[in-house]
Amino acid sequence: MVGLTNVVREKVTVASLEENQTIPWYRSWGPGAIVAACIIGPGTVTTVSVAGAQFGFQVAWILVLACLVGYFIQRPVINWTVATGTSVLEGIRDEISSLWSKLIFFGLWLGALAFQAGNFIGASMAMNLIFPSVPMLAWVSLLSVSAMGIAWFGVYKVLENINRIVMIMLVLTFCLTALAALPNAGATINQGFTFSIPQGDLLIVLALIATILVPNTLVALSGFMKDKYRHSAYTKEQIRSISVNDLKINFTLLAIISIAILLSSAAAFYGSGQTINSAGDMAVQLTPILGSFATIFFAIGLWTAGFSSGLFNLTVQPMLFGHAFNQSESPDAPVNRIILIVTGLIPIALVWAFGGSPIELIISAQAINGLLLPVLTVVLYRLTNKKDRMGRFHNSASSNIITLFIIGLVTLLAIRVFISFF
Repeated sequence: MVGLTNVVREKVTVASLEENQTIPWYRSWGPGAIVAACIIGPGTVTTVSVAGAQFGFQVAWILVLACLVGYFIQRPVINWTVATGTSVLEGIRDEISSLWSKLIFFGLWLGALAFQAGNFIGASMAMNLIFPSVPMLAWVSLLSVSAMGIAWFGVYKVLENINRIVMIMLVLTFCLTALAALPNAGATINQGFTFSIPQGDLLIVLALIATILVPNTLVALSGFMKDKYRHSAYTKEQIRSISVNDLKINFTLLAIISIAILLSSAAAFYGSGQTINSAGDMAVQLTPILGSFATIFFAIGLWTAGFSSGLFNLTVQPMLFGHAFNQSESPDAPVNRIILIVTGLIPIALVWAFGGSPIELIISAQAINGLLLPVLTVVLYRLTNKKDRMGRFHNSASSNIITLFIIGLVTLLAIRVFISFF
């Protein structure tokens, strides 16, 4: 009887949506939360913290620009998935080249393996600050295995709900830390939107954009959308409306979180002569300046950032493998189980072998990501301009202009990465 009631309620809800074309905002919060929670990882927290300590709040506009770039590059991805019912990696495989889809998968997977160690080290640093008696290596193992356990069951709704909570925690913890910094931040806020590049350093612009524009997320969003709306009764227009709202909500939250981290760092360290090299350093050094509560809030935020990014990588790699190789997308498929286990265990092995995440490995991963971005954006541009597949959801002229601008930005980033090798 309860099951029948739920079915009737769902039919009434769908019918009312079709009549009124009005969708409650909370229904919009889904795949974008998973992507945004991945973006705010220990690497982003560290990059933004260091930028705040070095340049103050005057780089806030760059973070807003980076979030806008992330939003606009994903809009055509939404259109593709709505129009075709497939992910962009499947589109690359079927419409461009199966070799390209496989190469892109392996590039993304190698980068994810390297960064995965950093994700769980960041989360473990945070736990070690709160519970210092537990060794950090033990935290790395515990957190990685816990994330593997969640990813093992592969239930999309569980993953979505976890990341909704993650986004709320990230907003609360980092904003509370920023509030603790406000008495020291009055002068810094006015500097945030002067739209000047500090010391003419173009690299800081590229670094902050790169930390928001994570290659994995460019192909993952469409996969999660496909999973969420596979059996949906919504029309294509409704799915696009929901998905665009989802993207807006989560990139707005992403901007708020990033600016809160920047404000905390700028208020505490800018002009003090102190330097920070990691998010863990920042959490420790906040104590004498902003008090122990601010440190605890920041540590909880850092743990949330690291764990959610680690969980994302564990969940997304088997899905991307299925899309790239035209294999089963089921998490129960043997090959997907193997990919999940490898993605989970290699970072633990690296941490136990080296006592941390090898710097050379992280640099290599950053290089792979930096070089993948222009390839991915160009391929996405070509894919989402196939009018025979896109139909009425094809890109507008303004969307194409924005995408070409973004391609130019990420190409600059790739050139910077290439030059750094010499």
